Amino acid sequence: MADATKITKIEKSFKADDGQKRGPMTMARVRFHPRETKLLAQIVDRRLALFDLEAEPVEEAKVKGKHVLGDLICPHEIGWVRAFALHPHGDAVVTGGSDRTLRLWPWADGRPAESPAQQVAAHDGWVEAVTYSPDGKLVVSVSADKMVKVWNAVDLKLLDTLTGHERYLADVVFTRDGRNFLTGGEDGKVIVWETASLKPLATIDYGAANNQFGQTPRHSGVHRLAISHDDRWLGVAGGEALSIYDLPARALVATEKCDMDLAFHPARNLLAGGESEVRFWNYDAAQFAPPELAKNGKSMKPKAIAGTLVATVKRGDWSLGIDFSPDGNRVALGKSDGTLELHELT
Repeated sequence: MADATKITKIEKSFKADDGQKRGPMTMARVRFHPRETKLLAQIVDRRLALFDLEAEPVEEAKVKGKHVLGDLICPHEIGWVRAFALHPHGDAVVTGGSDRTLRLWPWADGRPAESPAQQVAAHDGWVEAVTYSPDGKLVVSVSADKMVKVWNAVDLKLLDTLTGHERYLADVVFTRDGRNFLTGGEDGKVIVWETASLKPLATIDYGAANNQFGQTPRHSGVHRLAISHDDRWLGVAGGEALSIYDLPARALVATEKCDMDLAFHPARNLLAGGESEVRFWNYDAAQFAPPELAKNGKSMKPKAIAGTLVATVKRGDWSLGIDFSPDGNRVALGKSDGTLELHELT
């Protein structure tokens, strides 16, 4: 597939707002539905926001301006929804929150059910991230309690509890072939787990740990993880840098001063990363290589991401949430003011 050459903003406003007089529903994660023209967003609320991407903006009496307003769905009674994942076929949504529960919401008629089909007391701390395995059979959750938990995706029956991290966990992601999943958090470590055995295979030291201990949205150590379309490259974003690792070799090959958030394109060698501004690179994987040794035998500073910088999109401080559409033709960017930007890739 050819490299992306242009990224163009779609001039349509999407907003999460319930009409109450309070602060904005700041976004943290956004995800396209795998089969429908819908998008879900994790916001500062006890619910998720669901957007119909084909809907036309309308004027609402309680909300200033003309927007496509998100429906507020998948409610938890208290706290915030802090994590969610869509089933790879779009059949369900799983949510986790500061109430320490996981909830499974079947998907039908273009939206999740009004009530969860399953609900479990999942962790002894906030549920910070959750994901499905590519075959849809497993759910993996990570939490502020430092635990990694593996669940049967159908009924949320607990299959195993994994330990290995020393501090608050922030993210979890599967390789696209489903053979491994990776977890990362405030200890600055990424652990690679084998899916079949649920055993740790390797630990990657990203670093950048400090003493924030769960302060949001600025976490120390690892904040977001992403895997390239070919399972070759691991992207790790924290408060200080975006780093690329050769996943099979567990070796650092590139790094940029670009923080907090990232996503790989589902088919191209295209990477998006950054918080207040998002940069898009057509990366040149052939030039990814471990740092060379200096004359004193110490490793030199890793090189910047090789390739072409396609675009830079400013979206404001504390803005998080990046996702490419399943067909790779669009990218969604969440913003701190509770709005969502859509961009087309050509």
